[in-house]
Amino acid sequence: MAGAGARALGIRVHPAAAAAALAVSFGTHYAADRRVPGHGLLEKLAAKTGKTNFYSLASHGMNGAFHLDNSWHHGWETVAALIATSKAGTR
Repeated sequence: MAGAGARALGIRVHPAAAAAALAVSFGTHYAADRRVPGHGLLEKLAAKTGKTNFYSLASHGMNGAFHLDNSWHHGWETVAALIATSKAGTR
């Protein structure tokens, strides 16, 4: 789908930049989504930043771990998109 989007926008993505972006995406997804209670990356990040109560929140329709995970992925996907388009040209 990303290839179709780049084609529709007239962007030519450099293969090395695309590979680097995919590596960033894979690595950050792998690190964040390996949730082992008490040992997960996001849980440790929440503890170090004083957000353990938010991470543990799971009531009133809120789930702190989900929101932290979601924001983590959005941030890193933005970085991956910047990497992918760093050597982009036009068609």
